[in-house]
Amino acid sequence: MTKQLGLLLCLILTLLLLSACGTRPTTTLPSVADNADVQQLLTSAQRAGPEQAATLKLEAARLLVDDQQIDTAASILESIDKRRLPPQLGLDVASLQAKLSLQSNSPDRALGYLDFRLLPPQLTSEQVIQLNQLRAEAFAQQENYINAARELISASQMTTEQHIRQSLHTQIWSLLISASNAQLNSAAENRGNNYLDQGWFERALAIQGITDFSEQQEKLFDWQLLWEQHPAAELPPQDPNALIATELSPIQLPSAGIQRTALLLPMTGELANIASIITEGYVTAMQAAGSTDAELVLLDSTEIHTPEQLFYSARTQGANFIVGPLDRNFVNQLADYPEHPITILALNPALEGSNPPLQLDLSSDHEAHALVQKAVEMGYLNAMIIHSDTRSGQRFEQLIREEYEQRGGFISASLNFNATQSNSEQIKQLLLQDPEIARTMPNRSRSGMSVNVSHETDVIFMATEAADARLIRPMLMYHFAGAIPVMATSQVYEGNASASRDTDLNGITFVDLPWRIAEPSPTRLTLLELRDNADTDLGKLYALGADAYLISQNLPLLLTQGGILSGETGNLQLGPNRRLIRALAWAEFVNGEPQLITE
Repeated sequence: MTKQLGLLLCLILTLLLLSACGTRPTTTLPSVADNADVQQLLTSAQRAGPEQAATLKLEAARLLVDDQQIDTAASILESIDKRRLPPQLGLDVASLQAKLSLQSNSPDRALGYLDFRLLPPQLTSEQVIQLNQLRAEAFAQQENYINAARELISASQMTTEQHIRQSLHTQIWSLLISASNAQLNSAAENRGNNYLDQGWFERALAIQGITDFSEQQEKLFDWQLLWEQHPAAELPPQDPNALIATELSPIQLPSAGIQRTALLLPMTGELANIASIITEGYVTAMQAAGSTDAELVLLDSTEIHTPEQLFYSARTQGANFIVGPLDRNFVNQLADYPEHPITILALNPALEGSNPPLQLDLSSDHEAHALVQKAVEMGYLNAMIIHSDTRSGQRFEQLIREEYEQRGGFISASLNFNATQSNSEQIKQLLLQDPEIARTMPNRSRSGMSVNVSHETDVIFMATEAADARLIRPMLMYHFAGAIPVMATSQVYEGNASASRDTDLNGITFVDLPWRIAEPSPTRLTLLELRDNADTDLGKLYALGADAYLISQNLPLLLTQGGILSGETGNLQLGPNRRLIRALAWAEFVNGEPQLITE
């Protein structure tokens, strides 16, 4: 019996060995018989080399994910050896594995897939950032916010792209303010921290438990004083939990009045000359007012890029009012900043924002609005436009057309005037687009003949350089259109009166800053003596600076319902979105010189 049992076991062992020799090992993949595309990809993968096979399996897994076959997709991905793949392909496989794990609330498994040791070597900086972000997401799902932040702090040092660093800084901050006080204290006490880690942890600890925004800002100012070289000081994160106002709240005025103003302007670079003119206008107005209490400090906007940096710099200089910035992008940043600890007067308009600063600007839409407003008030609802062949001329044409048509006006024709072409022919062809002029205009002009030419056009808007206007006005007269009112932008006037030069402009009415056409103020008289550009287009910037000073000294009046300040750039009144409305002055050329229209 024992001998027979031994023979039987020997026979079975022999059969097993023969069976093993006669078969080849195969990789078992999940059954996907119900998905032909996936089956085809997997079949092709079995015949392909390692890299191509991994690509095909990854594509198959993505199709299965789209089809909600998550477990099958995960099983296919498990069969891929990521270490021997090109960096991006290996990272793509690991990323999909990690995302599927996170979706199933398995952050530990996700971190396993994202282990650097299991991935291809020589990842690029962009790929490392991608990996850090995924690892941070996994740590955050574990509520391990400190390790999540460390991942992103590391990632932030892998790039010099400011928009990427800004995004990473905001993500870091979001994680740190989610951490508990115990977690933050423990992290800050870790002696293994580097400079970057420690700075971030102490920044978060500085505001831990503080809910009042103003108090938070105080603490962050103190932190910035100690960590001014830290990346979070140079490029502060945007607070993801900041409360955004749904409507504009009243502007808080300094309790003791404005004592020191910070001018935030570009002291270097292409706009330095503009900044210098604005500053001189401000200082001259301050001196003309005989002010002994007001003080002024200068901040270089080329070195300040965020609201946090601005308020910190102004505060350290003791300023309680800020004039600037000029840069529209910066103005828009301020418009979205939840609270301004220091009142700001920006020098460019903001887009719609939750908390815009006050805005005083010389934008062309003020003039376009004034022209249209006057025309509509006078019942002029049929117009032509003549504009210079320049960018500013085209901009004026667009602004005038848009507002005029919104208010019920009709633009029958528009001329892009080019002084190098026939002046007479250009004006004639424009006028012929008025049906009445076309019907009644004679074929040719004869010296001394009296012609009764009728017209449907109520007004001609002119947005041209002065030199072009001096060519256009005589041609309008020549082609019997001298009776049509002409309303022009300030470009028509060069700033210094000259009867001999501007006789051909007689009859044209135009809008401009009081600075250029009203009785000169002490500030303007001073600058006319000191500067030869005070009355030019560039000289309007002196007026801008002067009005910035005027506003700083009269904020309570300006912010009163219906409050109006009579300024160098116009009569100033607070308008929608905290932008100041500038009511401009009007003048008419009489005997070659502008005469102020006072009624």
